[in-house]
Amino acid sequence: MNILLLVYDSCRWDVMESAHTPVLDSYCRPRRAYSPANFTYAAHQAFFVGILPHVPEDVPYYNRFRKQLMGLIGVGEAQVSKEALMKVQSSWNLVQGLRDAGYRTVGAGAANWFRQSSLTVGFEKFLFTGTDADRQITFLLENLKGSERFFGFINFGETHAPYTFAGKPEPCRDPVLARFMSWPPVQKGPVGRETCAFRCQVAAVEFLDSRLPMLFDALPGDTVVVLTADHGDCFGEDGYWGHGVHHPLVYEVPLAIFRLDRRPLP
Repeated sequence: MNILLLVYDSCRWDVMESAHTPVLDSYCRPRRAYSPANFTYAAHQAFFVGILPHVPEDVPYYNRFRKQLMGLIGVGEAQVSKEALMKVQSSWNLVQGLRDAGYRTVGAGAANWFRQSSLTVGFEKFLFTGTDADRQITFLLENLKGSERFFGFINFGETHAPYTFAGKPEPCRDPVLARFMSWPPVQKGPVGRETCAFRCQVAAVEFLDSRLPMLFDALPGDTVVVLTADHGDCFGEDGYWGHGVHHPLVYEVPLAIFRLDRRPLP
């Protein structure tokens, strides 16, 4: 099977739940999941060895202890990965293992962390783009053309502060950066859904939903899509802003796993 991993950088669960996403909803409604890390680099290192965000419910693939989607065998959580739908062997990560097995591996990243070779190892083609969903999708499709088997990856930056995208209706007035917090954190003013940041991230999610057909319509039906976020953001709750901090809302992310032909996974 082909794999497409889409990561909405910094997108918190309740934002995705509040957004109008008719394209995604036509395939799958995301579940509330919990990221293995609270910032981009660490979360993606986990994703690339098969440790996706996790739901506590007894649901295959969403709960990797029930059944894991992709497992890096021979290392790490061997007792979990041995029952994985797709098993990969590599001394690096899943991406390198899939490439060694004959998959074309192509990725594009918006976050500055993707300037790091340790996050792009294993990709035959990788492009650091900054925030530019259309460029990322075009790059992916151009480089996957003619592939019999592929692993495609996009880290979208539109959902990362300051939530910039084409036609954005308003600038984000909130400083969604942990380094601007006072310490110890003190909650004051509007928080969560009452903030400009929440509205702006919702708008960014809705923008990305409008770009999905350009990507999905060009890929084969047997492609398994994993759509998730690496972490969330705090919007003033308990005085916390941004991510890279230990707050429950930073770990709550959406997770959707589905085939493009809408057939069930085995």
